[in-house]
Amino acid sequence: MKRIGLLGAGGRMGKMVAQVLANPGAEATLAASCGRGDSHDALLATEVIIDFSTPEAVLELIEAAQPGKLPPLVSGTTGWSPQQSSRLKELAWHHCLLLSANFSTGVLALRHILRGAAPLLAGLGYTPVISETHHCHKKDAPSGTALALACDINPKNPNSVQTHAIRAGEVIGDHEVRFFGTSDTLTIGHHSADRAIYARGAIRTALWLADKPHTNGLLNMDDFFRDILERTQSQGKD
Repeated sequence: MKRIGLLGAGGRMGKMVAQVLANPGAEATLAASCGRGDSHDALLATEVIIDFSTPEAVLELIEAAQPGKLPPLVSGTTGWSPQQSSRLKELAWHHCLLLSANFSTGVLALRHILRGAAPLLAGLGYTPVISETHHCHKKDAPSGTALALACDINPKNPNSVQTHAIRAGEVIGDHEVRFFGTSDTLTIGHHSADRAIYARGAIRTALWLADKPHTNGLLNMDDFFRDILERTQSQGKD
């Protein structure tokens, strides 16, 4: 079983990852966890690290590790400033990092669908509008997933995609894209009914990255999803 380290163990998602790994039949074991102010030594001795913390905490961990000494890192942290994102890209030259705002396989499928459908609908004159709803505790708005959906819809000018963010109640995460035509509307969306889907997705991604012959660089869920699609297509031909 893979030994997983957890950064951001005290947060909502960190606790969920720990809970999933504690379940009987889990595919990996939680070998080390780290909260605010804790030493990073135990994390650096694991096989892969899952992170749900803050940009500052992620950068502190990576900068504390010598090149080649940081296990592959899967990060679900959002809210990166342009300066922090730039620094992360610099550090990725020396480490294997995967950054994603969402680890739900359903959201990955939604993004794949939008990349194919958006150009067609744009050509037909439809206007896309994104709406996303999260619990009132979520700090960033729009969500990282909504920003990713905007890039999928209009890669050249994602800021042109009208996006609405709602923060209310205890909603886990809903994302909806409506394409408005002159006489009709098409709706594509994803509803999260269980926060554990993100934890399970992060663990699945971490296990994939740990087993993958990795090179230094900054990866995203497209790399993971592309591998899944290739395997599925290959199995279909057998």
